[in-house]
Amino acid sequence: MPHDSNPGRTRASDALRASGMVAACTALAIALDHGIHLGSENHAGLLPVMRRILDPAYLPGDFGISIRFHHHHVFTWIAAMLAIPFGENGALALLTVAGLAAIFAGLWRLGGMLGLAPARRLLLGVAIAIGLAWLDRGVEANRFLGNGPIMPPTFAHALILFGIDALVRRRWNLAFALAGATALVHLQIGAVWLIVLGSIAIADGVVRLPRRWLPGLAAALAIASPALLDVWALLQAGLVDGIARTDDVAFRMPQHFEFRADRVAAVALYGIAFAMLWRRWRARADARGERFRPLLQVVACLMLLALVHYLDYYVLHTGWIARLQLLRLSMFVPVLAALALLSNPPLPRERRERWPLALALLFGAGAIVAGFVRGAPPSLRFVDEAQAATDWGDVTRWIRRHGPPGPYVTPPGQIGFTARSDRSTVVEFKINPDGGAGLAEWMRRLDAVTAHGLPTASTRRDVAEELDAAYARLPPEGFRQLERDYGVHTAVVPAASPLQGRELYRNDGYRVVALDP
Repeated sequence: MPHDSNPGRTRASDALRASGMVAACTALAIALDHGIHLGSENHAGLLPVMRRILDPAYLPGDFGISIRFHHHHVFTWIAAMLAIPFGENGALALLTVAGLAAIFAGLWRLGGMLGLAPARRLLLGVAIAIGLAWLDRGVEANRFLGNGPIMPPTFAHALILFGIDALVRRRWNLAFALAGATALVHLQIGAVWLIVLGSIAIADGVVRLPRRWLPGLAAALAIASPALLDVWALLQAGLVDGIARTDDVAFRMPQHFEFRADRVAAVALYGIAFAMLWRRWRARADARGERFRPLLQVVACLMLLALVHYLDYYVLHTGWIARLQLLRLSMFVPVLAALALLSNPPLPRERRERWPLALALLFGAGAIVAGFVRGAPPSLRFVDEAQAATDWGDVTRWIRRHGPPGPYVTPPGQIGFTARSDRSTVVEFKINPDGGAGLAEWMRRLDAVTAHGLPTASTRRDVAEELDAAYARLPPEGFRQLERDYGVHTAVVPAASPLQGRELYRNDGYRVVALDP
C-alpha cells in the first residue's frame, strides 16, 4: 500500500473521519430515540437531588431525596455543576450528547486498534445507533447506549470501551485506572468490570508482575474514592440489611434480574459466533486470533458472570451474588462479537471498500424512513417531560405554580411528581432505595398509600399500574391516617377517587384535594 509521507496530514485526516463518524452516529442515535429526553424515568430521582446539591434548603426532610442522595452522587454532582451556567435542561442535554459521543469515540478507537477499516467502524456505529440485530442489548433491560434519559451507564460503557482498547494494547495499568474511572461514575458497573479485568489478568499471568498492574489498581482506588465514600454512607444507612432476601427485587426491578429466554439466546448466539470465528483464526494461524483474544476473554467472562447471576437468583438464593447484578455488562457481548465479525473477511489491499459505507447509509436511511412510516418520525428536539401535554403533566405544572407547600400524597406509580412540582410526596415507586438503605420505610409508605394492597405483578410497569389502582381505591380514612403519620395536607387523586373535600384544581384525569381538618 502507498505510504503517506506526511504523517501530520494523515493524523488530521483520521481525526476528521473520527469526528464525522462520532457526530453522525450520535445524531442518528438521538434522532431515532425521538430527541433528547429530559426529566423522565430516572431523572425523577436525579433532578431533586441536583436541586438539593445547589440549594441545601430545597425540600427539607424529603423522603425521596434522602434515599437517592448517594445514588450515582458523582454524576449528579457533575450535572448540578453544569446546571449553574446552562440550567437543568441544558446540563442534561450536554451530558446526553457527551455520553453518546464518548461511546462512539470509544468504538472508533477500539475498532482502529483491531484493524477495522474506517468504513467498517462507521457501519458498526450506525448498526448500534439503530439497534440492528440486538446489537445494543444484553440479557437484562439496560441498553448499550443507555435507556433514553442520560444516566451514568452511558459514560461507564464508554470508559469500558477505552479500557478494552488498553487491554488489547496490553497496557494493564491504564486499563485498571480506567476501571476506577468507570466505578467513579457507576460503582456497580465498575465493580463488575474490575472482576472481568482481574480475571483476565490472573488467566494471563499478569498478576505475577505487579509493576504492570499494581500502580493502575492503586490509581483506580484513588479515582473511585468519592464513589466509595458514598457506599460507606449507604452502608451506614443499612445498604446490606436483608441482603439475602430478593423478594423486594422481584417487586421493584425484575427487569434487571430475571431470565428472559429471547435475550439470553440472542446474546449466546453472538458469543458462540465469535468463539467459532476465533477458533478458525487460531487453526489457520491468523494474526487476528491473537489480536481479538482479549475481546473473546471479555465475552467469556461476561457470559460466565451472567450464568453465576442466574444460578444464584434461581437456585442458590444467597441474595448478595444476585444483587451485584453480574449481568450488567452483557450488552458488550454483541458489540465485541460484531467487531470480530466485521473483521472477516480481511480488508482488501488493492482497493478501498465501498460496501460498508453503502450498508451504513442504507441502514441509517432505512431506520429514519421506518420511523416516519410508523408515525414516530425521528427528531433532534428536546423532550421535556415537565411540559408533557398529559393530565399528569398538567396537574404537576399547576401545583408548581399555584399549589400549597407539601408534603403531598400522590399516585405512587406516576413518575416525577417532585421533579415536576417542587413539592414533596409521601412515596414514589420509581424513586426506590439502594439495597436495604431506606427499604423498610419505602415499603411501609407504599403499603400505607395503597391500604395494604401491594401488588404481585411480574413487571415493573404492571406493578406501577396496580399501585395506582390500589391508591385510587384508598378510602377517606386512609388519607386521614396519612395526614397523621406523614403531615400530608394535600392529595392528588384520580378523578374517580372516592376522596371528597375542597378541590383546589382538577382536570380530566386528576383532582387536587385539600385534606382540611
